[in-house]
Amino acid sequence: MRQSARILACALIVFAGGARAQEARSLVAMQADSHRQMAAASLIPTLRGRWLHADHKLVVGRVQDVRVSQDGHTLIAVVARRRWLGGGEIGIPVPRLRQRDNDLTVSGTRDDIRQAPVIGP
Repeated sequence: MRQSARILACALIVFAGGARAQEARSLVAMQADSHRQMAAASLIPTLRGRWLHADHKLVVGRVQDVRVSQDGHTLIAVVARRRWLGGGEIGIPVPRLRQRDNDLTVSGTRDDIRQAPVIGP
C-alpha cells in the first residue's frame, strides 16, 4: 500500500511540474491571428486544386491547402509535391506565388524544389 502511495505522489509531482500557464496574449495579437486565419480561408477556394509550376514549366504539384505559418506571420500554400521531385507536402509562402497567364508559378529550379523541406506526408 505504501509503495502505491509513493508512486501516486511521484506521478502527481511529475504532472504538476509539467503544467504551465499559457502566455498572456494581447487583444491586438489575437486580432492579427484571426485576420491571417481569415485570409488563409479566403484563398483556399482560389488556390486549392491548382497546379503549381516552377521555372522552365516544371510541374511541382497541386495546391492542397492554405495555412498560416508556424511563426504566424506568413500564409503558406501546402503543395503535394510530385513523387519524382521527392514527394510529400511542402510549404510555399503565398507571397512567392505568381499568376502567369492561367498558370500558378513559383520561382525555383528542380533542385530548389527537391530540397524544399517536407511539412507533411
